[in-house]
Amino acid sequence: MDPQVEGLLTMMKAQAEAAGAPPMWELPADVARAGAELSFDAFNGTMPASVTVTDRTVPGPAGDIPVKVFRPQGTGPFPLLVYIHGGGWVIGSPNTHRQLCAELAEGAGVVVLSVHYRLAPEHPAPAALEDCVAAIRWAVANAAAIDARPDRFAIGGDSAGGNLTAASALWLRDNGGPTPSFLLLLYGAYAMDFDTPSYHANGKGYILEQDAMVWFRDHYLSGGADANDPYVSPLKANLANLPPALLVVGTLDPLLDDSRLFAEALRKAGGTAALSEYQDMPHVFLQLTAMLDGAKKGLSECTTALRTALA
Repeated sequence: MDPQVEGLLTMMKAQAEAAGAPPMWELPADVARAGAELSFDAFNGTMPASVTVTDRTVPGPAGDIPVKVFRPQGTGPFPLLVYIHGGGWVIGSPNTHRQLCAELAEGAGVVVLSVHYRLAPEHPAPAALEDCVAAIRWAVANAAAIDARPDRFAIGGDSAGGNLTAASALWLRDNGGPTPSFLLLLYGAYAMDFDTPSYHANGKGYILEQDAMVWFRDHYLSGGADANDPYVSPLKANLANLPPALLVVGTLDPLLDDSRLFAEALRKAGGTAALSEYQDMPHVFLQLTAMLDGAKKGLSECTTALRTALA
């Protein structure tokens, strides 16, 4: 195993044992969410000084949606990336992902609008997707308000945010747009069965646990949504006429096969899908640029792909 990853996993295991807390999937969702805000905060290092961060709200189907806007240095308007954070549809926020969004803004020269969509189980599917679509449509229609260009925009997200990125692209395709130029899909969950070889190989001991994914799914679908609904499991969808995509995943991630299967399905549907697998990298590795050389390499690939796609 990559020695940096091995050291990280050893440290995280020791910290968990010292804390003596129950695993996340044995906690009430609100308690787990509050704990995640603290634990994810450890991933957020010094923000790039060149990036300006602004908090605001945009209108949504159930009230105002909080967002963070990350603006790079320079003269705009800039290309736009609407970013959808991970956290199993239950935890996470633009705050937990602020370092990653700032690094994407700086490296790719894009304005990043990070969406604080409604979380399950208080707001089960399709609430999160509804908020993401509303935020995307607002950002494109009001791009000048955030110094962005409406004709050059991408959607991106990690983990559950990768799922919501794919689902948002499907929804926009099926319901009148707007159409993004590019999808940035970071170790996403594209189906709800959790019975792939990578789940069995990597589902314990590598940051994201299979038990956690079951807990996330059960909360997300607690309102009665169908696990086979294509907007819930994009792998089940007709994937024709979607934008080009870059899928990034680590080989120690239980979601490894989700990315492999989704990339293959996009290509079979006639689309363009580049798949990059990072040896020995675990889930959420792109948020760990301060600790992992593999994360720095992966971030560079993402920013280069965004620059190229939105040029």
